[in-house]
Amino acid sequence: MEGRMETGTRRQKQVENLLQKDLDEIIRKEVSDPKIGFFTITYVRISRDLRNATVGVSVMGSPEEREESFEAIRNACGYIQHKLAKKTALRHTPELYFKLDEMPELKVEEILKEIRSEEDNEKHKEPN
Repeated sequence: MEGRMETGTRRQKQVENLLQKDLDEIIRKEVSDPKIGFFTITYVRISRDLRNATVGVSVMGSPEEREESFEAIRNACGYIQHKLAKKTALRHTPELYFKLDEMPELKVEEILKEIRSEEDNEKHKEPN
Protein backbone atom coordinates (compact mmCIF):
# COMPACT_ATOMS: atom_id res chain seq x y z
CA MET A 1 0.00 0.00 0.00
CA GLU A 2 2.80 2.38 0.88
CA GLY A 3 4.50 1.79 -2.48
CA ARG A 4 1.30 2.74 -4.29
CA MET A 5 1.15 6.02 -2.43
CA GLU A 6 4.70 6.86 -3.51
CA THR A 7 3.95 5.79 -7.07
CA GLY A 8 0.87 8.00 -7.10
CA THR A 9 2.91 10.94 -5.87
CA ARG A 10 5.62 10.22 -8.43
CA ARG A 11 2.98 9.95 -11.14
CA GLN A 12 1.45 13.25 -10.05
CA LYS A 13 4.87 14.92 -10.28
CA GLN A 14 5.45 13.43 -13.73
CA VAL A 15 2.07 14.66 -14.95
CA GLU A 16 2.62 18.10 -13.38
CA ASN A 17 5.98 18.47 -15.12
CA LEU A 18 4.52 17.31 -18.44
CA LEU A 19 1.56 19.69 -18.16
CA GLN A 20 3.78 22.63 -17.19
CA LYS A 21 5.93 22.13 -20.28
CA ASP A 22 2.99 21.51 -22.61
CA LEU A 23 0.89 24.40 -21.29
CA ASP A 24 3.79 26.83 -21.69
CA GLU A 25 4.31 25.68 -25.26
CA ILE A 26 0.59 25.80 -26.15
CA ILE A 27 0.09 29.30 -24.78
CA ARG A 28 3.26 30.67 -26.42
CA LYS A 29 2.81 29.05 -29.83
CA GLU A 30 -0.90 28.42 -30.31
CA VAL A 31 -2.82 31.11 -28.42
CA SER A 32 -2.71 34.18 -30.62
CA ASP A 33 -4.02 36.86 -28.29
CA PRO A 34 -1.95 40.06 -28.44
CA LYS A 35 -3.00 40.86 -24.86
CA ILE A 36 -0.85 38.01 -23.55
CA GLY A 37 2.46 39.52 -22.54
CA PHE A 38 5.54 37.94 -21.01
CA PHE A 39 4.42 35.12 -18.71
CA THR A 40 5.77 32.05 -16.96
CA ILE A 41 3.95 28.91 -15.86
CA THR A 42 5.38 28.78 -12.32
CA TYR A 43 3.74 25.57 -11.16
CA VAL A 44 1.09 22.96 -11.87
CA ARG A 45 -0.62 21.12 -9.00
CA ILE A 46 -2.74 18.16 -10.00
CA SER A 47 -5.31 16.31 -7.91
CA ARG A 48 -4.71 12.70 -6.89
CA ASP A 49 -7.24 11.47 -9.45
CA LEU A 50 -5.50 13.56 -12.16
CA ARG A 51 -8.83 15.23 -13.04
CA ASN A 52 -8.11 18.81 -11.88
CA ALA A 53 -5.01 20.95 -12.24
CA THR A 54 -4.25 24.35 -10.74
CA VAL A 55 -1.84 26.27 -12.95
CA GLY A 56 0.21 29.13 -11.48
CA VAL A 57 0.89 31.91 -13.95
CA SER A 58 3.29 34.78 -13.34
CA VAL A 59 3.04 37.77 -15.65
CA MET A 60 5.44 40.68 -16.09
CA GLY A 61 4.41 44.29 -16.58
CA SER A 62 2.37 46.96 -14.86
CA PRO A 63 -0.54 45.80 -12.70
CA GLU A 64 -2.92 46.59 -15.57
CA GLU A 65 -0.79 44.66 -18.09
CA ARG A 66 -0.50 41.70 -15.73
CA GLU A 67 -4.27 41.61 -15.19
CA GLU A 68 -4.96 41.93 -18.93
CA SER A 69 -2.50 39.13 -19.80
CA PHE A 70 -3.82 36.85 -17.08
CA GLU A 71 -7.45 37.43 -18.14
CA ALA A 72 -6.52 36.68 -21.76
CA ILE A 73 -4.99 33.36 -20.67
CA ARG A 74 -8.04 32.53 -18.55
CA ASN A 75 -10.38 33.43 -21.41
CA ALA A 76 -8.48 31.00 -23.66
CA CYS A 77 -8.80 28.19 -21.10
CA GLY A 78 -11.20 26.09 -23.20
CA TYR A 79 -8.97 26.36 -26.25
CA ILE A 80 -5.86 25.60 -24.18
CA GLN A 81 -7.56 22.56 -22.64
CA HIS A 82 -8.60 21.33 -26.11
CA LYS A 83 -5.04 21.67 -27.43
CA LEU A 84 -3.68 19.98 -24.29
CA ALA A 85 -6.03 17.00 -24.82
CA LYS A 86 -4.61 16.52 -28.32
CA LYS A 87 -1.01 16.94 -27.15
CA THR A 88 -0.88 14.68 -24.09
CA ALA A 89 -1.32 10.93 -23.87
CA LEU A 90 -3.42 11.15 -20.70
CA ARG A 91 -6.66 9.18 -20.57
CA HIS A 92 -8.46 12.23 -19.19
CA THR A 93 -7.31 15.79 -19.71
CA PRO A 94 -7.50 17.55 -16.34
CA GLU A 95 -9.82 20.50 -15.84
CA LEU A 96 -7.55 23.56 -15.74
CA TYR A 97 -7.80 26.31 -13.15
CA PHE A 98 -5.46 29.24 -13.73
CA LYS A 99 -4.23 31.21 -10.74
CA LEU A 100 -2.24 34.45 -10.85
CA ASP A 101 1.07 33.82 -9.10
CA GLU A 102 2.51 37.07 -7.80
CA MET A 103 6.10 35.98 -7.31
CA PRO A 104 8.33 37.83 -4.85
CA GLU A 105 10.73 38.67 -7.70
CA LEU A 106 8.01 40.74 -9.34
CA LYS A 107 7.36 42.59 -6.11
CA VAL A 108 11.09 43.36 -5.85
CA GLU A 109 10.92 44.82 -9.37
CA GLU A 110 8.06 47.10 -8.28
CA ILE A 111 9.99 48.20 -5.17
CA LEU A 112 13.05 49.00 -7.30
CA LYS A 113 10.91 51.13 -9.62
CA GLU A 114 9.54 52.97 -6.61
CA ILE A 115 13.05 53.61 -5.25
CA ARG A 116 14.23 54.89 -8.65
CA SER A 117 11.22 57.18 -8.80
CA GLU A 118 11.97 58.55 -5.31
CA GLU A 119 15.63 59.07 -6.26
CA ASP A 120 14.57 60.95 -9.40
CA ASN A 121 12.24 63.13 -7.32
CA GLU A 122 15.08 63.89 -4.89
CA LYS A 123 17.39 64.89 -7.77
CA HIS A 124 14.78 67.25 -9.20
CA LYS A 125 14.04 69.00 -5.93
CA GLU A 126 15.55 72.43 -5.67
CA PRO A 127 17.70 73.13 -2.64
CA ASN A 128 16.24 75.59 -0.09
